[in-house]
Amino acid sequence: MIHLDTSILIAVSDPSDAHVSFAKRLLSRGQPMAVSACVWSEFHSRPVDPLHAKVLARLLEGGIVSFDEATARLAGELFYLTGSNRRTQMDAMIAATAIQAGAELATANPGDFRPFVRFGLSVIPSK
Repeated sequence: MIHLDTSILIAVSDPSDAHVSFAKRLLSRGQPMAVSACVWSEFHSRPVDPLHAKVLARLLEGGIVSFDEATARLAGELFYLTGSNRRTQMDAMIAATAIQAGAELATANPGDFRPFVRFGLSVIPSK
């Protein structure tokens, strides 16, 4: 299972995005994909064509993974253990969801998630 970060959802929905080739490589792997509810929320924090959202939701065989109590607890721990920097709180939530699911995380911003690797996050290299 591959969990997609917001950067990859944007690349899948925008053919002019700089990371579209990485997104296409991920799609060609044939592995099921999912996103956390946090990613889905972040993606929808900008204008999204409702038709695009439906197409993306169909691509996500693994669905939109809810952010439950155990995931929230892990996200809080990750946030604390990596320095409690406000800027990383959403990244901790996304990382926790992927870790709980035993999924690899695909992102165009691997540096943002590097602090969580030592706690079990697996990040797919974008190159």
